[in-house]
Amino acid sequence: MLRVLIVLVACSIAAGAQVRVAVLPIKNLDGNMQLLTYSYAIADSLRGLLERHELHGKQFVVIPADSMEQVLAEFNLDPSSPQFESDLWRAIAKLHCTYAITGSFEITGGRMVLNLYAYDVATKLADQTHAARNLFKAPEQIFDVLPVAVKRLVPALK
Repeated sequence: MLRVLIVLVACSIAAGAQVRVAVLPIKNLDGNMQLLTYSYAIADSLRGLLERHELHGKQFVVIPADSMEQVLAEFNLDPSSPQFESDLWRAIAKLHCTYAITGSFEITGGRMVLNLYAYDVATKLADQTHAARNLFKAPEQIFDVLPVAVKRLVPALK
């Protein structure tokens, strides 16, 4: 009985020590409010890809969408607001995560330019080595570049 209790405690400590990752809305630098839906759609798709990644549950755990939505609603987080950056860090603190993934997009020459970063919450610095920068696609095809983004971002989640 004592051995079973020790194993259960060890497993719960290991699970609690896992790297928690928050995927937050992507900032719309374009200024076109019709593109705001991309802020959330890109984040949702990225979260889904990370949840299906082979290292999910082993190296990192993504904070579930419902938990994210609750915190976003609590802080009324709006990627088009000038206060987005300060509100974002308050939300991140409430999520008790190790890394936060977010970034920005804009339309240039009819193509969307997407930049995504994994921020170390302790330092509030982005991992520049493992970033997904300058991913170009037509807006309606931007989701096609997200597997590339995941491949570039996952090494930062250690």
